[in-house]
Amino acid sequence: MASEQWQDQISDEITAALESGSVQEIIAVSEKGHPADIATGLELLDDERRDLILTSLPADTLSRLIEFLPASDVEQALNQRDPADQRQVLEALPDDELADLIQEVSGEEGKKFINLLSSDKKAALEKLLEYPENTAGGRMTTAFAKLRKNLTVGQAIQQLESQKESTEVLSRIYVVDAKDRIVGKLRLRDLAFNSHDCPIKDVMISDPITVTADTDQEEAAQMMQKYDFVALPVVNKKDHLLGVITHDDAMDILEEETTEDIEKASGIGGERGDIAYLQIPVITHFKRRFLWVLGLALTALASGWILHSYKEQLNSAFILTLYLPMIVAAGGNTGAQSATMIIRSMALGELSSGQFSRAVWKEMRVGMLLGLVLGICIAAQIHFFPIKQVDQGLSTLAFAAVVGFSLTIQILSSTIIGAALPLLATIARLDPAVVASPAITTLVDITGMIIYFAIASAFLSI
Repeated sequence: MASEQWQDQISDEITAALESGSVQEIIAVSEKGHPADIATGLELLDDERRDLILTSLPADTLSRLIEFLPASDVEQALNQRDPADQRQVLEALPDDELADLIQEVSGEEGKKFINLLSSDKKAALEKLLEYPENTAGGRMTTAFAKLRKNLTVGQAIQQLESQKESTEVLSRIYVVDAKDRIVGKLRLRDLAFNSHDCPIKDVMISDPITVTADTDQEEAAQMMQKYDFVALPVVNKKDHLLGVITHDDAMDILEEETTEDIEKASGIGGERGDIAYLQIPVITHFKRRFLWVLGLALTALASGWILHSYKEQLNSAFILTLYLPMIVAAGGNTGAQSATMIIRSMALGELSSGQFSRAVWKEMRVGMLLGLVLGICIAAQIHFFPIKQVDQGLSTLAFAAVVGFSLTIQILSSTIIGAALPLLATIARLDPAVVASPAITTLVDITGMIIYFAIASAFLSI
């Protein structure tokens, strides 16, 4: 059976089992399907049915799913079980996933869960909880393979035999000295295809790239993406190896950071967490959006004040209102485009705040080209294919020139604003995404009106 057909069949079976509510059917399909697919299916259920299923599943079945469930669902499911079941489920989680869970649940629940753990699991967890959750230390796992540099290939293979069950990533093996400082890394093939008598220091990659535990998680994930790493070692200030960030965690980090940037660029505040959209209460959506919408609405009142200030010009040449929305919208669109290009470049490490002048100069040239071409096109449309006849007393050619020139200046200024604001935000140690689309659009709306009416007043003598 083709892979896609098999996936569709499994998806249908999962959906049918979850909708039936039969615990036995759900257990059967959980053993057959991937836990991530089961978790996705659960997200589509209403709260009552989802909670009923999670509290009804045996502990071993829940243990297979728990890594893929939102923290709120995990907390709810665990609170309905006895301590023995809770311990079994928690012990099944990788150390880094368990640390994420403890950081996301309420304080009292977190303490209760920690006290249920075995001494080894608790010790590993406490090390991870020393670091903020948005740092490399907070996202690393301590379940990695480590060898001393004075071993031979044969001795290394023997030691790895005892580590294989407790190691999350065996494709990368790290080499340390007697003081536990990282000195190199190995791949499994380096051990498989070399003589057992060969010292591992002769086949390891020396001076591996590392990050310190206090490095921001996004920077660490970007390093993994840049160098195409399966895992990235995390060290302290003395180069002592603390743990590794795995490729799946790096993907999660990049997804979280991208989601955060998109939401901030759209004026959505607060933390989303790992809860699916349909599970987030309406009141939560309201709280996250209201303040931004209110602030931008109040700011936009400035547009009304500008219109009122130029009421005499509007009364003299009411046709000005026909092209006002176009000029304002063109500025908003080009400003948002410029900001998006700058923010993306900064997020990928292609641009820094130290290159402020180069970035603004580049966008200024782009804005000038866009403005000139669009300005000429609109001016030609007004002169040769007018939508409405120009008011008496005004020259059609002069009015076309005013609109075309205003559009050129508006687009130029908007691209400069769109490029400069994210860079200035970075210099001020603010999140550049916060000043993106909504804020820029509101700002260039105001500047567009001022530019348009000022040029019209000067050149049309109104």
